[in-house]
Amino acid sequence: MLSEEEMHKKLRATQKERRYFHTLGVVKEAVRLAPRYGVPVEKAKIAALLHDCAKNFDETRFNEIAAEYGVQLDEYAQKEPALVHAFLGAAVAYRDYGVTDREILDAIYYHTTARANMTNLEKLIYIADMIEPGRTIPQAEELRKMVEVDLDAALIYAIDCSIKHVIKKGRLIHPDSIYARNYLIERRDELGDK
Repeated sequence: MLSEEEMHKKLRATQKERRYFHTLGVVKEAVRLAPRYGVPVEKAKIAALLHDCAKNFDETRFNEIAAEYGVQLDEYAQKEPALVHAFLGAAVAYRDYGVTDREILDAIYYHTTARANMTNLEKLIYIADMIEPGRTIPQAEELRKMVEVDLDAALIYAIDCSIKHVIKKGRLIHPDSIYARNYLIERRDELGDK
């Protein structure tokens, strides 16, 4: 695996400045929240640092690039380019940055769609992406408060916000997002936290 310094250098060379500063914000939030939720700080740092490592790839070439990296895009990703960077990012993190830790790769892979039965690392990266200091939408402020109290409640709210955003744009919702939300709500209800 590349050193953290080498990762930063590579990201600075491949990401637009705004994207790189977003990435640094995600790292800051993930590292801050990791101890609270029993996530190894180093794993949170690497997953956050690389979560958007494929974000600035040419969207018109996503299918071609995915094939080069051996990534099979499902029917939703083929129709929704905004999803591809996460799926492709896990492969890029593995091949170009030398990350072999499955938990880190999964956190990158699911940081836009979420999924049922997420690990705390996956949850943190999903949420940190939405609450990093550069996010100024009103929902980010509410989410910042929620994540200090209850990770799963914050994740439900984050997924709700994401789904509403996708609906507002008239785009397809990836089924993994729905499965993730339903799983969390069923789990909450089973535990009696209605």
